[in-house]
Amino acid sequence: MNSRAIRFYEDRLSAAIHYPEIKSEKYPAVLFVHGFVGNKVGAHRIFVKAAQAIAKAGYISFRFDFSGCGESDGDYSDVTVSKQMKELKAAIKYVSGLDHVDSENIILVGHSLGGAVTALTAYQIPQIKKVVLWSPVARPYVDITTITGEEAVKTAETQGTFDYMGFLLSNEFFNDLKQHQPLESITSFKGSVFIIHGDADQDVPKENAEMYAQPISSNQRVKYSFIEGADHTFTNTAWEKELFKKTIQWLTDIKDPRS
Repeated sequence: MNSRAIRFYEDRLSAAIHYPEIKSEKYPAVLFVHGFVGNKVGAHRIFVKAAQAIAKAGYISFRFDFSGCGESDGDYSDVTVSKQMKELKAAIKYVSGLDHVDSENIILVGHSLGGAVTALTAYQIPQIKKVVLWSPVARPYVDITTITGEEAVKTAETQGTFDYMGFLLSNEFFNDLKQHQPLESITSFKGSVFIIHGDADQDVPKENAEMYAQPISSNQRVKYSFIEGADHTFTNTAWEKELFKKTIQWLTDIKDPRS
């Protein structure tokens, strides 16, 4: 297994690619979609470790920073979910053209707000066959403002931005959150969905897993699972291992319902 750092999207976005030991011509690819004020490394390096584990299981793994995040260009004050959806589409297009990638077998793994961005985008891309949501945001405006507090919205409205832990959140960011309904978008996705949530998540309600699964259970393959005691970012090695194991097992077991 090996990895390398790259830049794409007119050299503005930073990414890392992890390859399995190349033994065949094509491999499915997994794209990790980080969340609110996050990056491609993740808390306690969760995306790095996940990408390594999934590459060992025979997948090409791709981690990237949205603009204004991590090592990518841009400022967080310009971030909106709408822009992140556009950048995710660019990432999918880039990965689809990589050597050894099966362009018809692209998988998205989205965490937190990245889960919402994943749900909002996946149904628009035919190559996406499987989606995994880790602790996903289900109602972007409600879930994110619960984290930031309503004062953040009022400050951004009157002053243009709100400083959240060193990240400037714009009034446009909050207004844009209101425009997106991932629980509706996911119903248009015809592939398979797996949701994993920590049952002690204090940032994003664990009930979100059922909220995603309920409207799509009748017409597509969907499964959700909880990790006992886990918080929002699975900050324990035992929780991490269970998260990775469940994800890889599901990816291995599930068949594409559109095949």
